[in-house]
Amino acid sequence: MNPWLAGGTLAALLHAGLPWALHQRLGLAVASRVRAGRGELALTFDDGPDPGTTPAVLEALGRHGVRATFFLLHGRAQKHRELVRELVEAGHEVALHGGIHRHAWLKNPLTLFPELKGAKEALEDLSGAPVRHYRPPHGGWTWPLLLATHRLGLVPVQWEVEAGDWAPGARPEQVAAKVLRRVKPGSIVVMHDAGPGGRVAGKALVHLLPELLAAGYRPAPLNALSPVVAGTAELAPKLLAPVEAAFARLYRVEPVFFGAHSVFRLAPARLPVDLPGLPRGTPGAEIHMDSERMRRAGEGGSLAAFRAARASMADLARAAKENPRFQEARVFFGTSLFWEVLAPLGFETAPLPPGYARRVGLWMYLLHRAYGGRPLRRVEARLVYLTWKDLLGW
Repeated sequence: MNPWLAGGTLAALLHAGLPWALHQRLGLAVASRVRAGRGELALTFDDGPDPGTTPAVLEALGRHGVRATFFLLHGRAQKHRELVRELVEAGHEVALHGGIHRHAWLKNPLTLFPELKGAKEALEDLSGAPVRHYRPPHGGWTWPLLLATHRLGLVPVQWEVEAGDWAPGARPEQVAAKVLRRVKPGSIVVMHDAGPGGRVAGKALVHLLPELLAAGYRPAPLNALSPVVAGTAELAPKLLAPVEAAFARLYRVEPVFFGAHSVFRLAPARLPVDLPGLPRGTPGAEIHMDSERMRRAGEGGSLAAFRAARASMADLARAAKENPRFQEARVFFGTSLFWEVLAPLGFETAPLPPGYARRVGLWMYLLHRAYGGRPLRRVEARLVYLTWKDLLGW
């Protein structure tokens, strides 16, 4: 192989490829979410300010009393100082998006620090407020850029949910629906108040904000929340997410999410064991926990996690009544290591076949630890269940 070609390939991999994989795809060393024990999330807007589109975004946010974070380009902020002041006066956070909208891969690594430092200081002078968060254009990182971000005391921010308002042909209703499908407590959502996305975002918020608030979400700017800069503890859940998604597709598990609190999923299934009055094979629905949602509910403490599960019982009852896939179910059941905790919710318990209990118990314990759960003194998986009539009592 040509040594120049090999050297160029290696340089491109180190400069762009590895940062793309580690920071953009896996989200390591950047903040893609915030701590969320009570349905908090962050709405963020890139590329502004723009007097042609930013006011519509501000109007929609103000109508619903929602504050957000605006990642501003320093060059545009200087041209539209009155719009920057309007953002601050409305209670929104001003954050840094850079000087101009250029991908980090195309910038000189040697000039990144002075450029970023100058843009940060100028934006602070314009806004009269400290700049604490930085997101580069396109969410593109390089290691020199990440180092410069840390040297300036800025929190590097990515996103968990991309609204796609910038996409060709994007319609406000579609953008709102996409965010509602993908959002969860703690999500950082990225939209745009300038450029192609800016022409869509204001109208999309008209549809999105009432739905988010009605579902119990609590939008706030990043400076009022606690961004989670992902370390190795966040890696296991990110790597397991595709595995859980594949499992859901294979076994037709669907979310039962009617609010920010929702943590359960359901799949049509037949009862695997004999129960009093319910023989094996009885039509039913198997309850699955959404591990990531429960993990985030637990960030508010054990009581907050229990409250999320209790509030989600009404979701199961609603699905039993409204979803045709579950209207023939006579029993709703699942497998749990925490069957004692579920008793106050009305669940009965029953033993599982020993071999199956060991296998599924080990897998569930591994998931529990991967999602940040503490070590358990006892690992015992049991069947938990509710009859159709008991569930409808919720």
